Amino acid sequence: MIPTVYDISITNVVSIGIEKTLDEAVDKLSKANLRTIVVENKKQNCFHILTTRELLQFKIENINKDTALYKLNIPKAKALDKNMNLLTVLNYIDFSDEYMVITHKDELLGIVSYTDIVNNIDPQLIMEKQTISSLIHQYKAITTNENSSTFEAISLLKDNSATDAILVLNKEYKPKGIFTTKDFIDVIRYDYDLSKPIKDYMTSPVDTLYDDTTISNAINFIKKKHYKRIVVVNKDGKISGVITQKELLRTFYNKWIELIKEEGSKISKTNEHLMQITSELETKVALDHLTKLYNRKKFDELLDSHIEEFSNLKDETFCMLILDIDDFKLLNDNHGHLFGDEVLKDISKILTTKSRGSDIVARWGGEEFVVILPKTNLEHATFFAEKIRQTIENFDFEKINKVTCSLGLAQFHNSDNKIELFKRADDALYRAKSLGKNRVELEHL
Repeated sequence: MIPTVYDISITNVVSIGIEKTLDEAVDKLSKANLRTIVVENKKQNCFHILTTRELLQFKIENINKDTALYKLNIPKAKALDKNMNLLTVLNYIDFSDEYMVITHKDELLGIVSYTDIVNNIDPQLIMEKQTISSLIHQYKAITTNENSSTFEAISLLKDNSATDAILVLNKEYKPKGIFTTKDFIDVIRYDYDLSKPIKDYMTSPVDTLYDDTTISNAINFIKKKHYKRIVVVNKDGKISGVITQKELLRTFYNKWIELIKEEGSKISKTNEHLMQITSELETKVALDHLTKLYNRKKFDELLDSHIEEFSNLKDETFCMLILDIDDFKLLNDNHGHLFGDEVLKDISKILTTKSRGSDIVARWGGEEFVVILPKTNLEHATFFAEKIRQTIENFDFEKINKVTCSLGLAQFHNSDNKIELFKRADDALYRAKSLGKNRVELEHL
């Protein structure tokens, strides 16, 4: 028999009215030796949950302790009836619901965490409910345009030895076909013309799955079709990523094991819980809110790390790219800042999808992006930058015919420091702008 959510809930709950102050909430938590308090909003007939995560954030923001709780951004909690079984609950919640309240006839009975629910359900049930969207983000597709030459596609296969397939996209960024190592063998066998577009030799059409497909259905799809990999698209049919059956299963079970370990770690409650919260806050601090790319501060740290690493390598180097969207202020003025935000997010997706797993992509600020290309010389970095420029120029942005960008490139040399490297890339970007925009310019040593 599947247990109810009340069976696994914590019932020694401390609550406080939303009209009370932050100081009063902290005092209650301290006296009860707890880390979570339920905030009752009787006027709106709902509940909020205040955890140490929010308290840390309020401390960072220097929020006055006399501030009333209703003035603070405290997450609203989902309310679950005590008689709901865990399988029903799993259909009702997702990973974003860290804590939920247990109620019956509007009376507060307890709280339960997402981890508690997951750890009381068999993994097979999770596979039937969880979608591949939560797993696919780390598996980038290596892509090229359908009109790119076969030589360019073969070069991509060579430069990305970890993959055995190139996804071929149309100008709307939707999959049109796939070029695998098997297709490459045919190219060699029949001595095909490498200057012809890759669409002449790709396997087409390509079967895709939407990113809201469950893990279980995705695995069944692979088995039924006898495919090695899944091509995943979003609701608009645009590419999200590519994942193999092996990667799919490994990623899921790794995630499951992490959840089990997380539950076991509650033995040392206070310290480990605070460490987890701190780690999550560090991740938030490292990401740009709009694009979900690394922000400027995190990029600076990673650039320092790469300079330290490559300073000791004689035969290896890396390149840095700065990208600036052309006439972005005019775009905002004509179409509004919300549309400008969508353009920034689309370009972020292009950069992450086109880059390798080892590349570092970040938003530098405003309409500027930066990319670190490890183990890449200026020649190969130029090829990458030109592909980015062409992809953005050909991308179908809503409401506007075309968006272009200018790019500056610099290569790291052993005697470089961060300021010198960045200045050369920035100077190259300035030349690209001054020479007419929508172009790639290289450093001048």
